[in-house]
Amino acid sequence: MTDRRLHKPQEAHWTLRSLLAVGLLSVCVVATALIATVNADRAAADHKAQLAIAEEADLVADLARYLASETAAARTALDAPRLKPARSTASVLAGDNALTDFVDFDFTTLTVAKLGGEERTCLAQAIYYEARSEPRIGQLAVADVVLNRVASPLYPGSVCGVVFQGSQRRTGCQFSFTCDGSMQARLNKRKWKSSKELAGAILAGIRAPVSRQATHYHANYVEPYWAAKMTPTASIGTHKFYKIPSRRTIAAAPAAM
Repeated sequence: MTDRRLHKPQEAHWTLRSLLAVGLLSVCVVATALIATVNADRAAADHKAQLAIAEEADLVADLARYLASETAAARTALDAPRLKPARSTASVLAGDNALTDFVDFDFTTLTVAKLGGEERTCLAQAIYYEARSEPRIGQLAVADVVLNRVASPLYPGSVCGVVFQGSQRRTGCQFSFTCDGSMQARLNKRKWKSSKELAGAILAGIRAPVSRQATHYHANYVEPYWAAKMTPTASIGTHKFYKIPSRRTIAAAPAAM
Protein backbone atom coordinates (compact mmCIF):
# COMPACT_ATOMS: atom_id res chain seq x y z
CA MET A 1 0.00 0.00 0.00
CA THR A 2 2.82 2.36 0.94
CA ASP A 3 4.71 1.59 -2.29
CA ARG A 4 1.72 2.58 -4.42
CA ARG A 5 1.44 5.92 -2.65
CA LEU A 6 5.09 6.58 -3.30
CA HIS A 7 4.79 5.72 -6.99
CA LYS A 8 1.84 8.02 -7.69
CA PRO A 9 3.76 11.30 -7.26
CA GLN A 10 6.54 9.90 -9.41
CA GLU A 11 4.06 8.94 -12.15
CA ALA A 12 2.50 12.41 -12.04
CA HIS A 13 5.96 13.96 -12.30
CA TRP A 14 6.84 11.90 -15.34
CA THR A 15 3.49 12.70 -16.96
CA LEU A 16 4.09 16.42 -16.46
CA ARG A 17 7.56 16.17 -17.93
CA SER A 18 6.18 14.27 -20.94
CA LEU A 19 3.55 16.95 -21.53
CA LEU A 20 6.19 19.69 -21.33
CA ALA A 21 8.39 17.83 -23.77
CA VAL A 22 5.52 17.41 -26.24
CA GLY A 23 4.66 21.11 -25.90
CA LEU A 24 8.23 22.18 -26.52
CA LEU A 25 8.44 19.88 -29.52
CA SER A 26 5.24 21.41 -30.95
CA VAL A 27 6.61 24.90 -30.48
CA CYS A 28 9.81 23.90 -32.27
CA VAL A 29 7.83 22.43 -35.18
CA VAL A 30 5.69 25.58 -35.53
CA ALA A 31 8.76 27.84 -35.30
CA THR A 32 10.54 25.78 -37.93
CA ALA A 33 7.53 26.03 -40.24
CA LEU A 34 7.33 29.81 -39.77
CA ILE A 35 11.04 30.22 -40.45
CA ALA A 36 10.73 28.09 -43.60
CA THR A 37 7.80 30.23 -44.80
CA VAL A 38 9.70 33.46 -44.17
CA ASN A 39 12.76 32.10 -45.97
CA ALA A 40 10.63 31.02 -48.94
CA ASP A 41 8.99 34.45 -49.16
CA ARG A 42 12.39 36.14 -48.92
CA ALA A 43 13.80 33.88 -51.63
CA ALA A 44 10.83 34.64 -53.89
CA ALA A 45 11.28 38.38 -53.33
CA ASP A 46 15.01 38.12 -54.04
CA HIS A 47 14.32 36.16 -57.22
CA LYS A 48 11.79 38.75 -58.38
CA ALA A 49 14.25 41.57 -57.67
CA GLN A 50 16.99 39.73 -59.62
CA LEU A 51 14.64 39.30 -62.59
CA ALA A 52 13.78 43.01 -62.52
CA ILE A 53 17.48 43.93 -62.39
CA ALA A 54 18.24 41.56 -65.27
CA GLU A 55 15.46 43.03 -67.39
CA GLU A 56 16.63 46.56 -66.63
CA ALA A 57 20.16 45.53 -67.59
CA ASP A 58 18.89 44.14 -70.91
CA LEU A 59 17.11 47.41 -71.66
CA VAL A 60 20.20 49.45 -70.82
CA ALA A 61 22.31 47.15 -72.99
CA ASP A 62 19.87 47.56 -75.89
CA LEU A 63 20.02 51.33 -75.49
CA ALA A 64 23.84 51.28 -75.33
CA ARG A 65 24.06 49.26 -78.53
CA TYR A 66 21.62 51.60 -80.27
CA LEU A 67 23.52 54.71 -79.19
CA ALA A 68 26.81 53.10 -80.24
CA SER A 69 25.45 52.45 -83.73
CA GLU A 70 24.11 56.02 -83.96
CA THR A 71 27.49 57.38 -82.86
CA ALA A 72 29.26 55.30 -85.49
CA ALA A 73 26.86 56.54 -88.17
CA ALA A 74 27.39 60.16 -87.10
CA ARG A 75 31.18 59.72 -87.18
CA THR A 76 30.94 58.25 -90.67
CA ALA A 77 28.86 61.23 -91.78
CA LEU A 78 31.44 63.64 -90.35
CA ASP A 79 34.24 61.84 -92.18
CA ALA A 80 32.37 62.04 -95.51
CA PRO A 81 33.52 64.53 -98.19
CA ARG A 82 32.50 68.12 -97.41
CA LEU A 83 29.83 69.82 -99.50
CA LYS A 84 30.65 72.83 -101.64
CA PRO A 85 30.20 76.19 -99.89
CA ALA A 86 26.79 77.81 -100.30
CA ARG A 87 26.35 80.59 -102.84
CA SER A 88 26.45 84.14 -101.52
CA THR A 89 23.31 86.29 -101.41
CA ALA A 90 24.76 88.65 -104.03
CA SER A 91 25.38 85.81 -106.49
CA VAL A 92 21.87 84.47 -105.96
CA LEU A 93 20.27 87.88 -106.57
CA ALA A 94 22.45 88.44 -109.65
CA GLY A 95 21.40 85.13 -111.16
CA ASP A 96 18.65 84.50 -113.65
CA ASN A 97 15.04 84.25 -112.47
CA ALA A 98 15.93 85.25 -108.88
CA LEU A 99 12.61 87.05 -108.44
CA THR A 100 10.73 84.12 -109.95
CA ASP A 101 12.42 81.73 -107.55
CA PHE A 102 11.35 83.93 -104.66
CA VAL A 103 7.74 84.11 -105.87
CA ASP A 104 7.64 80.35 -106.42
CA PHE A 105 9.09 79.57 -102.98
CA ASP A 106 7.02 76.97 -101.14
CA PHE A 107 6.02 78.80 -97.98
CA THR A 108 4.29 75.69 -96.63
CA THR A 109 7.73 74.60 -95.46
CA LEU A 110 7.49 77.34 -92.83
CA THR A 111 4.22 75.78 -91.65
CA VAL A 112 5.95 72.41 -91.46
CA ALA A 113 8.68 73.95 -89.29
CA LYS A 114 6.03 75.47 -87.02
CA LEU A 115 4.25 72.14 -86.76
CA GLY A 116 7.58 70.54 -85.86
CA GLY A 117 7.88 72.96 -82.95
CA GLU A 118 4.36 72.10 -81.80
CA GLU A 119 5.09 68.39 -82.02
CA ARG A 120 8.21 68.88 -79.92
CA THR A 121 6.21 70.74 -77.27
CA CYS A 122 3.51 68.05 -77.16
CA LEU A 123 6.09 65.28 -76.82
CA ALA A 124 7.94 67.27 -74.15
CA GLN A 125 4.67 67.65 -72.23
CA ALA A 126 4.10 63.89 -72.33
CA ILE A 127 7.64 63.27 -71.07
CA TYR A 128 7.39 65.93 -68.36
CA TYR A 129 3.97 65.15 -66.93
CA GLU A 130 4.17 61.37 -67.30
CA ALA A 131 7.83 60.64 -66.51
CA ARG A 132 9.76 63.67 -65.23
CA SER A 133 10.74 61.75 -62.07
CA GLU A 134 11.75 58.65 -64.03
CA PRO A 135 15.32 57.85 -65.13
CA ARG A 136 16.18 58.83 -68.69
CA ILE A 137 15.39 55.34 -70.00
CA GLY A 138 11.90 55.62 -68.47
CA GLN A 139 11.36 58.96 -70.20
CA LEU A 140 12.51 57.45 -73.51
CA ALA A 141 10.00 54.63 -73.04
CA VAL A 142 7.07 57.04 -72.55
CA ALA A 143 8.09 58.99 -75.66
CA ASP A 144 8.43 55.72 -77.53
CA VAL A 145 4.81 54.83 -76.70
CA VAL A 146 3.65 58.18 -78.10
CA LEU A 147 5.54 57.63 -81.37
CA ASN A 148 4.35 54.02 -81.62
CA ARG A 149 0.79 55.32 -81.46
CA VAL A 150 1.52 57.94 -84.11
CA ALA A 151 2.72 55.12 -86.40
CA SER A 152 -0.39 53.00 -85.68
CA PRO A 153 -3.54 53.37 -87.81
CA LEU A 154 -5.57 53.02 -84.60
CA TYR A 155 -4.52 56.44 -83.32
CA PRO A 156 -4.14 60.01 -84.63
CA GLY A 157 -1.27 60.55 -87.03
CA SER A 158 0.50 63.31 -85.14
CA VAL A 159 2.25 63.64 -81.78
CA CYS A 160 -0.12 66.33 -80.54
CA GLY A 161 -3.13 64.34 -81.79
CA VAL A 162 -1.99 61.29 -79.83
CA VAL A 163 -1.06 63.14 -76.64
CA PHE A 164 -4.28 65.16 -76.46
CA GLN A 165 -6.66 62.50 -77.76
CA GLY A 166 -9.86 62.67 -75.70
CA SER A 167 -8.65 65.63 -73.64
CA GLN A 168 -11.80 67.58 -74.45
CA ARG A 169 -13.78 65.13 -72.32
CA ARG A 170 -13.71 64.84 -68.53
CA THR A 171 -13.13 61.12 -68.91
CA GLY A 172 -11.60 59.25 -71.79
CA CYS A 173 -8.36 61.18 -72.21
CA GLN A 174 -5.52 58.89 -73.22
CA PHE A 175 -2.93 60.69 -71.10
CA SER A 176 -4.38 61.69 -67.74
CA PHE A 177 -2.41 64.92 -67.40
CA THR A 178 -4.37 66.41 -70.32
CA CYS A 179 -7.68 66.34 -68.45
CA ASP A 180 -6.98 66.13 -64.71
CA GLY A 181 -5.68 69.66 -64.15
CA SER A 182 -2.00 68.73 -63.91
CA MET A 183 -1.10 71.29 -66.56
CA GLN A 184 -2.33 74.12 -64.32
CA ALA A 185 0.52 73.53 -61.83
CA ARG A 186 3.74 75.53 -61.99
CA LEU A 187 6.47 73.92 -64.09
CA ASN A 188 9.76 72.75 -62.70
CA LYS A 189 11.98 74.80 -65.03
CA ARG A 190 14.95 72.45 -64.92
CA LYS A 191 12.90 69.34 -65.64
CA TRP A 192 10.82 71.10 -68.29
CA LYS A 193 14.00 72.22 -70.08
CA SER A 194 15.34 68.67 -69.93
CA SER A 195 12.04 67.30 -71.29
CA LYS A 196 12.10 69.72 -74.24
CA GLU A 197 15.72 68.85 -75.04
CA LEU A 198 14.95 65.13 -74.96
CA ALA A 199 11.83 65.58 -77.12
CA GLY A 200 13.85 67.53 -79.68
CA ALA A 201 16.54 64.87 -79.80
CA ILE A 202 13.97 62.09 -80.23
CA LEU A 203 12.15 63.87 -83.05
CA ALA A 204 15.53 64.53 -84.69
CA GLY A 205 16.08 60.77 -84.87
CA ILE A 206 17.84 59.87 -81.61
CA ARG A 207 15.26 57.30 -80.64
CA ALA A 208 15.62 53.93 -78.95
CA PRO A 209 12.74 51.41 -79.05
CA VAL A 210 13.06 50.66 -75.32
CA SER A 211 9.32 50.04 -74.83
CA ARG A 212 9.48 47.18 -77.37
CA GLN A 213 6.59 48.35 -79.59
CA ALA A 214 4.36 49.24 -76.62
CA THR A 215 1.26 51.37 -77.17
CA HIS A 216 0.06 51.39 -73.56
CA TYR A 217 1.54 51.72 -70.08
CA HIS A 218 0.46 52.30 -66.51
CA ALA A 219 2.05 52.96 -63.13
CA ASN A 220 3.03 49.81 -61.28
CA TYR A 221 0.84 50.70 -58.27
CA VAL A 222 -2.43 50.43 -60.24
CA GLU A 223 -4.10 47.60 -62.16
CA PRO A 224 -6.26 49.00 -65.00
CA TYR A 225 -8.96 46.76 -66.41
CA TRP A 226 -7.40 46.68 -69.88
CA ALA A 227 -4.01 45.33 -68.77
CA ALA A 228 -5.20 41.70 -68.66
CA LYS A 229 -6.09 41.85 -72.37
CA MET A 230 -2.72 43.24 -73.49
CA THR A 231 0.69 41.69 -74.13
CA PRO A 232 3.35 42.88 -71.62
CA THR A 233 6.53 44.18 -73.23
CA ALA A 234 8.65 45.79 -70.49
CA SER A 235 8.77 47.08 -66.93
CA ILE A 236 10.82 50.27 -66.68
CA GLY A 237 11.04 52.38 -63.57
CA THR A 238 7.55 52.73 -62.10
CA HIS A 239 5.77 51.90 -65.37
CA LYS A 240 4.63 48.66 -66.98
CA PHE A 241 4.37 48.64 -70.78
CA TYR A 242 2.06 46.68 -73.09
CA LYS A 243 1.23 46.27 -76.75
CA ILE A 244 -1.96 45.25 -78.48
CA PRO A 245 -1.83 41.46 -78.88
CA SER A 246 -1.45 40.09 -82.38
CA ARG A 247 -3.68 37.38 -83.80
CA ARG A 248 -0.81 34.93 -83.40
CA THR A 249 -0.49 35.81 -79.70
CA ILE A 250 -4.23 35.41 -79.14
CA ALA A 251 -4.27 32.04 -80.92
CA ALA A 252 -1.33 30.80 -78.85
CA ALA A 253 -2.87 31.72 -75.51
CA PRO A 254 -6.68 31.77 -75.77
CA ALA A 255 -7.18 31.00 -72.08
CA ALA A 256 -5.26 34.10 -70.99
CA MET A 257 -7.45 36.32 -73.15
